[in-house]
Amino acid sequence: MITSASSLLDLADPTDVDALREALADQDPRRQLTPLGLRRLVVASDASTRVVPELSDLLAARGVQLAGARVVLLVDDVAIQRAGRDLKDDVEAALRAAVGATGAVTRYVVRDEHGDHAVGPLHADETALSAAARAVTGADAVVSVGGGTITDIGKVATSRTGNAPLVVVQTAASVDGFTDDVSVVLASGVKKTIPSRWPDVVLGDLETVAGAPPQMAAAGYGELLSMFTAPADWYLAALTGLDETFHRAPVDLLAVVGRGLAEWSPGVVRGEPEAFEALTRALDVRGIATGVSGGTAVLSGVEHLVSHVLDMHHAALAQPIGLHGAQVGVASVVAAAAWELLFERLAEVGGARAAARLHVDPEAALQRCRDAFGHLDDDGALAAECGRRYELKQAELATRRQRLVAVLERWDEHAEVLRSLVRPSAELREGLRAAGVAATFADLVPSVDAGLARWAVASCHLMRERLVVVDLLDALGWWTPAEVERCLSALEPQEAAL
Repeated sequence: MITSASSLLDLADPTDVDALREALADQDPRRQLTPLGLRRLVVASDASTRVVPELSDLLAARGVQLAGARVVLLVDDVAIQRAGRDLKDDVEAALRAAVGATGAVTRYVVRDEHGDHAVGPLHADETALSAAARAVTGADAVVSVGGGTITDIGKVATSRTGNAPLVVVQTAASVDGFTDDVSVVLASGVKKTIPSRWPDVVLGDLETVAGAPPQMAAAGYGELLSMFTAPADWYLAALTGLDETFHRAPVDLLAVVGRGLAEWSPGVVRGEPEAFEALTRALDVRGIATGVSGGTAVLSGVEHLVSHVLDMHHAALAQPIGLHGAQVGVASVVAAAAWELLFERLAEVGGARAAARLHVDPEAALQRCRDAFGHLDDDGALAAECGRRYELKQAELATRRQRLVAVLERWDEHAEVLRSLVRPSAELREGLRAAGVAATFADLVPSVDAGLARWAVASCHLMRERLVVVDLLDALGWWTPAEVERCLSALEPQEAAL
C-alpha cells in the first residue's frame, strides 16, 4: 500500500503531461487512479498567446474548424493586466480574428448577482454556476480567463452542458484548482468540493501571474503547505476504512513538487521570475495529483477544514473573506502540531490502552454542530448542513469501531508511515516566516483574532464528513481547550512559546 513510485520520483518535468501520464500508468498496474484527462499544460511567459492554436487543435480533433466556430469567453469582472494591456480584451480579439466573420465569440461576465462584493470576491454558488451553464450552452468551445473561482465555474458549467472543449488561462498562482477535475462550490453557505471535469488545456501565463497582486502568490505558497500534512489524514482514513482510495503515486508526485521549495520560496514575495515559475508549476502539478487520486483528500485535511470554517464564519456575518491559500498555510502548522500531539500521546499511553478510551457518539453529532455553529445564522441552516455531514462520519466510525481499535492496537506499525507523511510543525512555521508570508492567524487579511482562531481550530472536524487527525484526537478525549491551545502555540517561535 505504501511502496514507492520510483518512476514518478524520477520525472524531470512533471508538467510534461504525456510523460506524467506514462509514469502514473507504470505505478498503477491495477488502474486504481483516475485517468489524467488534462491534455496539455503550458507554463510560460507567453502562455496566454497560445489560446488560438491550442483551441484549434482541440476542435480539429472533433472535426470542427475554429474558423466559423462559436466560442464563449468566460470571465469575472476583475481587471487583469498583462504587460500594461487588458488580457481579456487581447484574448477576445485573438479569438475573434480566428473564428472570422462566420463565427462568433461571446464574452460572458459571471458576476455576483447578490451585489455582495463587500463580503469578498465572486463565489461559485448555484446562481453563478447556473448562469454560466446557460451562457456556454451550445458553444463549440469555451475559454476561461482568470483565477481559481472562474476556473471552477467554467469546469462545472461545461460539465453540465456537454463538456465542450475547455481552455483555461491561468492568471494567478494562488490555488491548485486549475488542473484538477473537481470544483469548490458554495452550497447552503458551506464550501464543498464536487466532481466537475478536467480542463483540456491549461495555460499558465507567467507574465500575468507575476503582475497579479502580491498577496495572490503569497497565498499560493501557503496552499502548497497542505501537501506536508493532508496525506497523513488521507492515510488515516484509509486505515480506518472511511476512505480506501489511498495510493502512493499522488504522494510521490507531491514529493517531486516539494523539491527545492526552501530555496525558491523566499523569491515569491521578492517578485523573482524564477520563483513565480516554480510556484505556478508546483500548484499546477498539485492539482493533477488531486485529480488522479480520485478526490481532494490527498491535499485537503485539517488545514483546509480550518480555512473553510473561517470562510463560513466570515460569509455568515457578511465580513470580508480571506484568501484560502493564506489561511491554509497558517492552518498547516496547526495540523502538523495536531499530528505531533497524537504521536506523543500514543507513545505515552500505548495504542491498546488508548483504544479502551475510544468514544464515538453519532447521536450527539447534530447537537455538537449546533453548539459550534448555531450562532452563525438565525435559522440554524449552517449547523444543520454541517451536522448532517458530521453525523454521517460519526455513524461510519461507529460502524467501523473494531477496525479503528485494531489500528490503535497496532499503532507502532502505522506510526512510521504516518510520520513520513507529515513535516514537523516548526519546519512549516519557519518556512512561512522565511517566505515572508502570513505566518500566524493575526497576520491574515482580514486578521483573525485569538478567539476566532481557537474556535475554528476546535470546531474544524465538525463541518465535514472527511476523517482527519482531529477526529481521532477528539474520540480519544485529547481535543480539549488545552490541547487546542497547545496546537495553536506551534505558530509561535519556540523561544516565545516556552
